[in-house]
Amino acid sequence: MIKLSFLLLAVLSFFYGIVFFLTPEWFVSFSIASNINIAWLRSIGASILGILVMGSMYIYLNPVGKLEILRLITITSFLQTLALIYSRLFDEFSAKNIMVIDLTIVVALLVTIYLVLLNVYKKDFFI
Repeated sequence: MIKLSFLLLAVLSFFYGIVFFLTPEWFVSFSIASNINIAWLRSIGASILGILVMGSMYIYLNPVGKLEILRLITITSFLQTLALIYSRLFDEFSAKNIMVIDLTIVVALLVTIYLVLLNVYKKDFFI
């Protein structure tokens, strides 16, 4: 079940990352945001694809010996989620469709909590 969760995380993150990386204009339009965010979205998409997708696939293929990769993914997810929450609290998003931003934060928070719990309670699975 844990192993399969990393495949699911990789697939869902792939779609999220690819939208930001290849078509940030679509997300800007969908969230009704200012298009000055496009370069930042593309960069975030690259980060999601490189760290979350590739790291999750690496763990899915063989979780043994991947505790350090899990920790790297968890720290990255935590920092990205914290940044999203901070930006939302201090009204830094230009999006008019704020529900899109809030949904993104909820998903990021759930993923981060799951990864933290794996680090704390299931780390032997990755050793």
